[in-house]
Order: sequence, then C-alpha cells, then structure tokens
Amino acid sequence: MIRTFSGDPFLAGRAFRSAIAAAVAQGIDVRRLGEGIDASAVHDALAQGGLFGASSVAIDLDEAFAGGGAAATAPRNAVIDAVEGGAVDGDVFLFDSGATAARQKRYRAIGELEHEPTPRYANVVRWVRGEIAARGLTTAGDVAGTLADLFGDDLAAIASEIAKLRALGTTLSPDDVRRIANRPATRSAFDLVDAVIAGDAAASLRIARALVEAGEPPVRVMATLGWQLDLIAGCVAIEAAGGLGVEETARVLKANAFPVRKALAVAARLDERSLRRLVDLFVRADERIKGGGDPEWILEACVLSLAHALEVSARTPSVRDEVTSGRARR
Repeated sequence: MIRTFSGDPFLAGRAFRSAIAAAVAQGIDVRRLGEGIDASAVHDALAQGGLFGASSVAIDLDEAFAGGGAAATAPRNAVIDAVEGGAVDGDVFLFDSGATAARQKRYRAIGELEHEPTPRYANVVRWVRGEIAARGLTTAGDVAGTLADLFGDDLAAIASEIAKLRALGTTLSPDDVRRIANRPATRSAFDLVDAVIAGDAAASLRIARALVEAGEPPVRVMATLGWQLDLIAGCVAIEAAGGLGVEETARVLKANAFPVRKALAVAARLDERSLRRLVDLFVRADERIKGGGDPEWILEACVLSLAHALEVSARTPSVRDEVTSGRARR
C-alpha cells in the first residue's frame, strides 16, 4: 500500500512520522529515504526485503527536493514513477507536503492520500481546541483563543506549548497560559491592545514604556495597534451592514475569532465618526514616526490619545446606539 501525506508541513509531517512509528512498533523494518535520492535509489530500496520478514519504505520528497523549484519536477516525478511501478511487501510512506492538485489526484489513484490542510482564520482556534482535547489538557476559559492569539498560525509552536502545559498536570486559565508561554514581546503587545481598547490610559502608557524598555521597537508596537484598528474598522463596517456572528465575521475579515470577539465589543460602541477619529489619531502618529520623529514619544502620545478616545466612546452613546434606541421606543 502506498500511503501519501500532504498539506500543511507540520500536520502532514506529524502524520507521516506517526505512521512510520506505528509500523516500527509492529516490528516492521522501515527504510528511510530523503536527501539525495533518485529513482534508482527508490528501485533498490523497494527491491530489498526486510531482515526479519515484511519491510516498508518511507520517502521524504520534501527533504529530497527542497529548494529545487521547477528543476525538481522531473526527478520527483521519476521517483513517484518508481514507487508506483515498484513492489514491496510492506507499505510505502510518501511525504509531499506541497503536492499539487494533479499529484494529489495521482496519489489517490495509486494508493491512499491523507491531506492535512493548514487551518486558517477561525479554524485555527478550532484546531487548537482539538489539540487541547486530544492531549487531555484541562482548561478553564478560552485557552485555545489565547494560544492562537499568542502564536498566530504557528501550529508547531502551539502543539509544543500544549505538550509543555499538559506536563504541568493542572487546570490552566488564559492568564496561566500567557505567563507560562513566556513570550514577553507578543504578550505585552496584546496587553497594550487590551488596555487601549479598555480606554485605560494609565495602563496603556505603562505597558508601552515596558515594551520599549524590553527592547521592542516602537514601530513594531505601532504595527500591532494598526492591525487591531483595522480589525475594529472591519467590525464597524460589518455591524453597520446588519452584523454577523463572531465566526462569520472572523471568516470575512480573515482573522482569528479570539481578537475578532474583542474587536466586535469595541465596534458595538463606535459609529463612523468616532472610528474616523481613531483612525486619524493613529495615521498622524504613524506618519510622524515614519517622518523621523521621536518614536518612543510618538508611541506614548498615540496610545494615550487612542485610550482616551475609546474611554470617551464607552461613556458616549454612538449615533447607531441612539438610532437603535429610538426605534425601540417607537
């Protein structure tokens, strides 16, 4: 049986290695082929029997043809031809994470294909939840969203972190995860976003200064704020058009559900006029930094202005709120 694993490099690679490990656990001799292989080497490997009976061959096409580009097409196809035309008394495991639609079709025709697509946007959090459940990690609160917030779509880092957290053997909250993950720059950047969104000027200033003192470039912190502001603007537009649920909004905005949920909460108290003021404040600060102004001072002034504007918006009904309440009274 020819078993091929394709799709996300981490997920497909993990499945590939797990299949090999399962065969080895059953006492099957698995010969591994990777860097430097060609069709001849594959023919030879398939022709050899196992020392104690059945044997299998594992071929890592990613390793064999890494960086080959178009020049790797012919030799890779020759290897696949050799696999298809060869005979082995066990399984052949193929790893081809970047398999095109045509190669996937071929793999299905000659054996079994396990395709592991990379989860995107809201699906990242769903994948993290599945990983948490599969590893038996006990949590309280949105730990999956927190991990996605901290690590983005770095699936390998998330899986490694879950394994580390599982070893602790305790129930973990989002705050526990942020502390244990030990990612000060990322964590603080999102803490800054949280403080600004909450309209907490003092906390925003304190976190911004801590970031700079820890060596985080002000430009990068501004980029994080800009990303969150873009998300809020998208949520305001969606809410103005009638609104969608968290998951659907995340899909439309191509973002994780965790930060989208926060952005929707802010968008609920903003109208176009108040949003424009926030955007203007940010754009002016961004232009001053890029124009050669003092980046630390501009960052501090920016977070203070944004936090104050959001604090005011929390106390002032938006035009949309007033229209909605007026309709309710009628």
